[in-house]
Amino acid sequence: MSNQEPQERTDAVDELDELMTDESPEPGMGYTIEYDDDTDGADAGADDTDTADAEPEATAEPSADGAGTDDEEAAAAANTAAAALDEPDEEDSADDVDDSVFRAYPMFSMRGVTVADAKTGEHIWNDLTMRCEAGTSYGVLVDAHNTRQHDTLVALMAGFAHPTEGSVMTKSTPLHDLTPLELRGHRIGVLLQQFALRGDLSATANLEYAMDASNRNYLKPIAVLAQELLTRVGFAPSGDDNATQAERSRALVRTLGAVDRARVMVARAIATDPDIVLADEPTATLDEADAATILDLLRAQVHGESKQRTVIVVTTDPHVAGAMDETIDLTH
Repeated sequence: MSNQEPQERTDAVDELDELMTDESPEPGMGYTIEYDDDTDGADAGADDTDTADAEPEATAEPSADGAGTDDEEAAAAANTAAAALDEPDEEDSADDVDDSVFRAYPMFSMRGVTVADAKTGEHIWNDLTMRCEAGTSYGVLVDAHNTRQHDTLVALMAGFAHPTEGSVMTKSTPLHDLTPLELRGHRIGVLLQQFALRGDLSATANLEYAMDASNRNYLKPIAVLAQELLTRVGFAPSGDDNATQAERSRALVRTLGAVDRARVMVARAIATDPDIVLADEPTATLDEADAATILDLLRAQVHGESKQRTVIVVTTDPHVAGAMDETIDLTH
């Protein structure tokens, strides 16, 4: 467990939600947008089974004169019975369709999403549709000159805001049906430049803080998992001795360089083993070489230890978007 004093601890998800307000210290990052907000079947199956098991009823032995006619009638009856067996029950067909539709739900999707400004009614996004599958990374390219669209899109994708029309979903569940803890504590790991880390905590404590707040059960002590995650993202390389790793991990985040902070942000985003990793401009403060390193690291997160994830990077930089497996261009 984290060494943080109980009276100083708050729910990390609630804290992040509180940060996403008009009082946020980051210009243009205000996410408080207000929007208008079978038993009969079993019996039928049993009847079908009885019909399927029943042998076609035999006819009278054909006479010599009518042998051909009776044989044809018997053959027709047999064919009718066979066709009845082959023909799927309507209820079974409906179930198959439902199963097919369920399997068709991607890990993350937006369907006909329209967002209107609460005061003016102006459409910020109109009829926006996209789908993102598990095991794939996506670069979502947005207009660099439209900050409101950019911020609103990130808020929608993270579940901080909800559309006026349409749906934002993870698999078959709308985001608005999930509590903040279920959504950002379990389903989505969010990586935001301004609010992804607590500068007053060490790298290890940041990860422990997120894992504590998620209320998940872990197979190992979270302090051990935190160190493993930092090693996995290259913050505390496995080649370092234990003393060096411990010293680096205890350093306050605000004292770290930009690329080390970015590594810790990735580690914290995956600390609760989410299905989706959502990153907003993850390389904005990095030079070209460090940016390439972090983008490679993000793309690698599609392959989790126990699952295939969806990684989504929202950016105004075409090179950043192009570094992902697929690009979704929303600038047109």
